[in-house]
Amino acid sequence: MTAATSKLMLKSMPCTMSEFGDLIQELSLITPRSLNAFGRRRMLIEYADAAEAQTALEQLLGLSDILDKPLRVCPFGPRDPSEAAAKPRTANKCTQAKTASNAKNSTPTLQPEINKQLGLIDTLYVDGAQPDPANELDDLHNEGDLSINGATEATATAPVKTKKSRKSKQLAMQPFTYVIAVDFEATCWEKQAPPQWREAEIIEFPAVLVNLKTGKIEAEFHKYVMPIESPRLSTYCTELTGIEQKTVDTGVPLQTALMMFHEWMRKELRARNLLLPKMHKSNILGNCAFVTWTDWDFGICLHKECTRKRMRKAPYFNQWIDVRAVYREWYKYRPCNFSDALSHVGLSFEGRAHSGIDDAKNLGALMCKMVRDGALFSITKDLTPYQQLNPNCVL
Repeated sequence: MTAATSKLMLKSMPCTMSEFGDLIQELSLITPRSLNAFGRRRMLIEYADAAEAQTALEQLLGLSDILDKPLRVCPFGPRDPSEAAAKPRTANKCTQAKTASNAKNSTPTLQPEINKQLGLIDTLYVDGAQPDPANELDDLHNEGDLSINGATEATATAPVKTKKSRKSKQLAMQPFTYVIAVDFEATCWEKQAPPQWREAEIIEFPAVLVNLKTGKIEAEFHKYVMPIESPRLSTYCTELTGIEQKTVDTGVPLQTALMMFHEWMRKELRARNLLLPKMHKSNILGNCAFVTWTDWDFGICLHKECTRKRMRKAPYFNQWIDVRAVYREWYKYRPCNFSDALSHVGLSFEGRAHSGIDDAKNLGALMCKMVRDGALFSITKDLTPYQQLNPNCVL
C-alpha cells in the first residue's frame, strides 16, 4: 500500500493519451493536472492533491461497464512506512473493478448518457498549467474548483453559487490572456480532389493578435504567398477567395512568409510579455495560444506543405486550439459552417467570407464571445505530445 499520493498509474493503456483525455472530458471526471507517458504502455496521471487522486481512482475503476475491459489503475508513490514495517514488501498491484454494481456505486457523478460516442475534444493536459495572474478577479474567494469545460465540482459543504459567481470564476481560470487567430487560404479546385501534383498550397497567410480581456485586435500580420507547385489559380479558387492571379504572382515564398511571421510574432509577444505553450519551463501552458477553426490550417495544410517541400517549420505551430471543437462542447451545438456558428451566438460575419484576414478577425471575435459566455480554453491538439518543451525555438 502506498502513502497518500496525488498520482495514479495507468497500466496497459487501452487507448492513446489523447483519447483518455477525451474520456475524462466527456464523462466530466476530475480533471488531472497532467497526463504523461510512462514507458510504452503506461501513463502517469497527476492530480492537485491526494484526496482528488483517491476520488479519481474510484471514478476510473467504475468505468468497466462502458469499456471493453477494466482499467488497470492504482496509486503511484512511496509505500506507507507503517505498512512496510508490518509485512514484507510486495509488488504494487493495480486494483481492478470487480463487478458492474461496484462501478455504479463508485461513480455517482458520471453523466447518464455515457454510452454515446466519446471524444469530442482532443484535450492536452500539460505540466505547469496555471491561470494567468492577469486574469485574477478581486471578488473571488472560497469558490469550488472547475472542470476543463467550465462545470463546477460541488462538494457537500460547498455554498450554492449563483450564475454570476460561476462565470466570474470561469473568467479567472481562463489561462490565456491573448490568442493568435490564424486562417490560411490555399489553392483549390472545384468538385474534385486535386491530383498528386496539385496539392493545396497556402496563398494567404493572415494572423491577428486578440486581447481576450478587451476584445480588441492589437496587431495584424498579413501576407500573400506565391504557389510554386500549381502557380496558376483555378477560376474556382479566385471566385471563392477573391484572390487574383496577379496578387499571388507578386507574393512571397512560403519560407519567407514564415520567417516574416516569426519576426512579427517575436516583436508582439515580447512587447506584451506573452508566452506560447511549451516555450518556457516556468510556464508550460503559456498565456497566449494559436486558435484556428478546425485542425485543417496547422494539422493538414501547413504541416503537409512544409513536409512536402522540406521546409523547416517552427515547433510552436504544433500546438493550437481548435475553436470548433470547444464550441461544439460548450454550446452543445454542431454548426454547419463558420457563419452558422457566429449567428447561433448572436454574431454576424463582418467582411468577405473566405478572405483569410476577415476570417481570422471574425474567429477572434467569436473567441471573445465564448470567453464572455464562460467557456474555458485549453490546447486541443499537439503534434508532438511526447516533448515537454519545444526544442530549439527562441522568441
